Amino acid sequence: MKFYDSREKRLVFFNYEINSNFWDLHWTKYLTKKYHEEFNFSPKSLESKIVQKYIHPSYGVLLEGGCGIGTKMYNLDRLGYDIIGIDNAKSTVDWIKSHYPELKVKFGDIRKIPFPNNFFIGYLSLGVIEHFYETFIEAAKEMHRVIKSGGFLFLTFPYMSPFRRLKVLINLYRLYDQKQHDKENFYQYALNERSTIDQFNYLGFTLRYREPQGGIKGFKDEIFIFKFFLQNFLRLLNNCSKPKLLVNFKRFLDKILTLFSAHMILLIFQKE
Repeated sequence: MKFYDSREKRLVFFNYEINSNFWDLHWTKYLTKKYHEEFNFSPKSLESKIVQKYIHPSYGVLLEGGCGIGTKMYNLDRLGYDIIGIDNAKSTVDWIKSHYPELKVKFGDIRKIPFPNNFFIGYLSLGVIEHFYETFIEAAKEMHRVIKSGGFLFLTFPYMSPFRRLKVLINLYRLYDQKQHDKENFYQYALNERSTIDQFNYLGFTLRYREPQGGIKGFKDEIFIFKFFLQNFLRLLNNCSKPKLLVNFKRFLDKILTLFSAHMILLIFQKE
């Protein structure tokens, strides 16, 4: 369920309580070596493309805050990057250490990163800050503390796309009332892009790049009547005899829908 927070101009999603147990359960279905070897390693993945564009492996150490099962670390490690991951899902961290001892992963809280000031040349926070109910500022301050001067922050989160803002204008969301909603069932926000950029600017980051992403997901999640149609249509294409046709069609459709209904946004900041 989602509601519109008119004060902060963001969507509030309620579903599950977010804690270390939740994430351990969430990641369980992915904890297989087959998932890593056959699906995730790709030099064309999002994290691979954006990091390679701004940072050479020789420049220094990277950190992924909220690394989950470590698939993004896995990709970057195999591209020659020295990367460390930190996550508060202990069972998941233990699984990574057991199956991929070459990956440097630590159990911990990204609001209290156990590294000195100006240690990392780059920090990846991909789909993390939206899960802080109170505020992500503590985590953002730690990002600024541990990133070197001139280093980069790669940030993604669900955001208020033009389509979501249109739905607000025509009153298609129920209004959020903090007194009536149990924060224990909070899942995530779709954040206001402008205010989020302003908060990172205030901390000492300069925006270098922005890119909305996930047009198909954003569209089907916001127009429920199309969700079933799109899922089945894409499943039908998956079974077609020309996989290249499917890839090209999905890429085209996602590109068109991303113009107005993107689910996520990528922001790349540089520490001043």
